[in-house]
Amino acid sequence: MNIPPINLKAQFKGVKNDIMKGIREILDDQKLILGQYCLKLEEQVAGMTGIPHAVSCANGTDALILSLMALGIGHGDEVITTPYTFFSSASSIALVGARPVFVDIQECDMNIDPGLIEKAITPNTKAIAVVHLFGKICDMKTITAIGQKHNIPIVEDMAQALGARRGNVSAGNFGDIAATSFYPTKNLGGIGEGGMVLTKRDDLGEKVRKLRVHGMGEKPYIHEMIGFNSRLDEIKAMALSVKFSKLALWNKTRLETAGYYNMHLRDVAVTLPIIEDETSHIFHHYVLRTDKRDALQAHLKENGIMTGIYYPVPLHLQPCFSYLGYAEGSFPMAEKAAKTSLAMPVFPELKKTEKDYIIKMIRSFCELQVEEQPVTQE
Repeated sequence: MNIPPINLKAQFKGVKNDIMKGIREILDDQKLILGQYCLKLEEQVAGMTGIPHAVSCANGTDALILSLMALGIGHGDEVITTPYTFFSSASSIALVGARPVFVDIQECDMNIDPGLIEKAITPNTKAIAVVHLFGKICDMKTITAIGQKHNIPIVEDMAQALGARRGNVSAGNFGDIAATSFYPTKNLGGIGEGGMVLTKRDDLGEKVRKLRVHGMGEKPYIHEMIGFNSRLDEIKAMALSVKFSKLALWNKTRLETAGYYNMHLRDVAVTLPIIEDETSHIFHHYVLRTDKRDALQAHLKENGIMTGIYYPVPLHLQPCFSYLGYAEGSFPMAEKAAKTSLAMPVFPELKKTEKDYIIKMIRSFCELQVEEQPVTQE
């Protein structure tokens, strides 16, 4: 077999006709930026999440930057976040002039450890930016309580968690403002870059709408603040709007695949992701962990299964963040995750025969490792 980590071509087949029809319509109409499809996409996401302000923008990184700018975060400020995440979760903080302050992760789900957050708070702390990693919602009850206690706003990086919920509460509702991404590989992935800011606060929603168009308000060419250009174009918004109708099913299918993997791998020597319920994890990635990660990845590749490592270098060890003063050993859980995590194919179009083959190859690797262990003499 030849199984890719994600199959965008297979996904596109199911929506191709509607997207191509929409492209022709937009090109004929020539309303190309922030038009009816941007508005429709914003309404769709707002309706699903229950968050009144859903503001589309150019990409997920911009969504984070816009969120921080809307909160007034800048030079001299500190923002607490996780070192085990995609780069932009921290680079966005640095790009607005603030200082990322890292807190280690929990071993159980690789999300930020709430028990360590308060120790990192200083008079300069102006936000706590959590990441719902791989689609798993953080312990927001504890984290929001910390934010309220210290009067610190919460930013939710939900780039991998659009559609995840705790009970009836969707990701993005727990904090003051949230950012998501529509990068092509996301659960709701576009035909290019795209992002969105979500907030329940009217003041922040209004500010983000201005910031994304150079700080311009209702009057054209009158700039109320210094913003930048982060508009989503109509063709990308239309494609996302078409795909949106399938998001709930795609997320459900990912969860079912994760459960299938867990059921058939529960007795092998790897650490599997936790499935608490049917809503709080949408499995943008299905990540298992093993000390023999590199060997397992090589074994799977030899047998036609492509996997991913998210993320091979934790952010506190990235060269560009050396000025923060962290060193190897600063965040042992994050460093351990970087050495042991491996993402299996979990895309919705994955066939049962492919799932079974992946399971078979993982099991064969683990069985081989047991056979190769030396026998100790009494």
